[in-house]
Formats: sequence, structure tokens, C-alpha cells
Amino acid sequence: MPPKVIGPYRILETIGSGGVGTVYRAVDRRTGEAMALKLLSTGPALDPRAARRLAREFETLADLSHPNVVKVYDTGVYQGYPYLAMELVEGLTMRNYLSLSSDQLSSPSGLSRAIREHRRSRAQLEGSESGSLSLDEDELSADYPPSPFSLSDYAEETPSEEASFVSGPESVRALADAVDEPDTDMSSEYEPPFDVPEPAEPHPHKPHEIDLSALNQPERMGRLKDAMLQLCQALAYIHGHGLVHRDLKPSNVMVDEDRMVRLMDFGLAKFLADDAAVTADGRLVGTFRYMAPEQILGEPLDGRADLYSLGVILYELLSGRPPFDAKTPYELWQKVLETDAPPLTSLNLGTDLQLARVAHRLIRKEPPERYQTAEEVYEALSE
Repeated sequence: MPPKVIGPYRILETIGSGGVGTVYRAVDRRTGEAMALKLLSTGPALDPRAARRLAREFETLADLSHPNVVKVYDTGVYQGYPYLAMELVEGLTMRNYLSLSSDQLSSPSGLSRAIREHRRSRAQLEGSESGSLSLDEDELSADYPPSPFSLSDYAEETPSEEASFVSGPESVRALADAVDEPDTDMSSEYEPPFDVPEPAEPHPHKPHEIDLSALNQPERMGRLKDAMLQLCQALAYIHGHGLVHRDLKPSNVMVDEDRMVRLMDFGLAKFLADDAAVTADGRLVGTFRYMAPEQILGEPLDGRADLYSLGVILYELLSGRPPFDAKTPYELWQKVLETDAPPLTSLNLGTDLQLARVAHRLIRKEPPERYQTAEEVYEALSE
């Protein structure tokens, strides 16, 4: 069973879990404020890179304030477990939000009801024998609620009320450094103070036929354009603060019951002023099918890499399939670097031509050939 208390936070329920940790719905006992608490696995399961990403996510977001960017409140280590306390966004991922039908949203409370049903479905799956939920629907799609298309073929005891914890990103990095040491005391005999969910098992995917009429509904197109405009505002804000997100994808974009978009998961974000190589010691970071060509090649990145990812998202949501299809990362990278995506009008004759033009310009190979700023994309979408 999950912990009941983590530092100053009381745990209410599990939101989701994956190979590197678990996200809980929690309440700050000092203020009574609801929030999401991301808790990483520890002992031999602790990934030092994941811990450092968590510390970076806090440092990246701590000084930012924008209605379309998720807020963070605290980070630290509780009984050897790195945690991140952040804004609780009650909503759907961008993909699931756009999968709702017009009928589901016809009443004023339709979106709120869909969010509650989605939460109930996740809770039922979390408690089933099929294993715990993945934290990343873009690596393992669960298709809740049912979607007009599926991208799953392209597949993260009660403690004492006074339990000790250490707050601050330095404590998380110190733990990661300790785990990296060969003589660490965290051996395979380490026993956690509470049960940790097992990593998610792959769920058998169910290919769906692409329902182009559902994709092209005017009401859905309006929702898509509005969400993209808000996402552009979020990107313009972070790029203006010298940040590149580097992992933009539909599961990192949430939409709440007021249809407000939030850009999430800044664990891979990078400050442009950093001296270190953007690829973090030569390792590729990000989700493969959303990576810009320059990201695959390990070249220095700027905001135009995020704009490429934005274009892949828009292409997918207009056509029901990604611009490049492959069975292995290597084949995918080859296509991204060397081939052009099929015209959207050849995949979906009834697609919105304006949005299609924006998507194709965003996914051009060379950064100078794309839109240069998120503000330019916003203007193009507003025409």
C-alpha cells in the first residue's frame, strides 16, 4: 500500500506509476492545499539521472509564473526517496481531450464529467491485476477515453508524523551522487519503508481505425486550435526565459476543466546559457518520434527544436498518425533526417488547410526554414 505521509504531505491516492517512480494526489498539511507529489523509486531502483532531472525540473520552474506552465512548490528527499511537490492539474492530456466527442462536451459540465470518468478509469486500472499505469502515454498509450485513432503501435507501513525529510534540490542531487558511487550503502538488501508499485507491464494494444470524420469535426478543430494557441503562449514564455523544453509531446500537455492548457514535465529542460552540451554527456534525451533533426544529431538546440516537436504534435492530431513511421529508433531517425513527411492532405483530405500548412513548416529539417519563434506560430494559427 502507498505511504500515508511524505514529509509535510499527506497522501490521498495514487495518480499513476511507472518504472522510475509514482505520482500521488496529496495535501500539504501546513496549508491544506491539494497538489501532485512525484516520488522516485530508491535503493537499487533509484535512477540517478531521474533524480537529477527531478532537481532540475524544480530549479527550472521555481522562478517561473505563467497560466499555461505548471507550478512547482518543493523538492527534497524523504527516507531516501526523492520527491517533487507540484501543482495538481485535474484534467486530461491533450490527446485525450481532443479524443472527446462533441456530444460528450455538449453540456456545460461535460468536460468535468469526462475528467472524472477518466480519473475513475485510471484508478480502476491502477488497482487491477494488469499492473500499474505508465507515467508516459506516448511510450505506452492506454487510450482512455477511447480515441478515434491510436498511436500505441509506436510504443516511466504508515511513517511517523515526524519522519525526517530534507528539502531542496541540493539534497536530491546529493542522493543521486551517492547512488553513483560504487561503494554506496544502498545494496540489494535495502528495504523501503512502504510498498512501491511494480513497473508497468506492457498492455496489449488494440489498433483502431482512424475515423477521419471524427478528426475533422469543426468543434474538435476549434478545440485543437485553441489548445495550440495556448501552448504557443507557454513556449513563448519559457523561450523568453532562456529555456528549451526538449521533451514536448501530447502527454506533457494537460487541459483542465476550464480548458486551460498546462505545459508539464520540465525534467529535460535546458537553459540556453548552460555551458554543458545540450545532449547531457552524449546521451539522447527526449521522446524519439518528437525529436528535431538537430536534437537527434546532438547539435546545440534553441527554441526551434521545441517548435519542431510542436509540429509533430499538430501533424499527429490532424492525421491520426505521426509524420514518420518506423519499427526501430534507428529507422525512425533515418526518416526524420532524410525523408519528407507525407502531405497531410494525402492522409486526410478534409483536414484544415491552414493548420496543415503550419504543421508542415514546423517540421522542416533545417531550423532556419521553420517558424523562428512561438510568437510567429501563434500569429500563423490566428490567421
